[in-house]
Amino acid sequence: MLKQGNMVKDARVEMRIPQSLKEVWQYAAAMRGNSLAEYIIGTVSDRAAKDVEQQHIIHLTVRDQMALLEALEAPEREPNERAKKAMNDYHKAIEDGDLVVRH
Repeated sequence: MLKQGNMVKDARVEMRIPQSLKEVWQYAAAMRGNSLAEYIIGTVSDRAAKDVEQQHIIHLTVRDQMALLEALEAPEREPNERAKKAMNDYHKAIEDGDLVVRH
C-alpha cells in the first residue's frame, strides 16, 4: 500500500455509499490495522497505479506478433521516414516518462 507519511493533505473527496459497503470497508481496514481513510487511500492508490501502468503495456495479437517477428527477421534496410518518426516518438515518450519499458 502507498505510504502516506508526510504527504500534504490539501484535497478532499466525498461520496455517498451504501452503509453495508462502508461496514465491509471498515472491517477490511481494521483487519489491516488502518483507519477507514488510510485503507481507502492506500487501496485506491495501489489500484490507480496498476491501472495507469496497464495503459503503458503494448498488447499484440498473434497476427501483430507474427508481423513484428517477420520485420525483425527481414534483411536490414534503411528505415523510411514513417519508421524514423515512430522511433523518435518512442524515445521521446520514454524520456518524458510517458512510457515505461520493462526488460
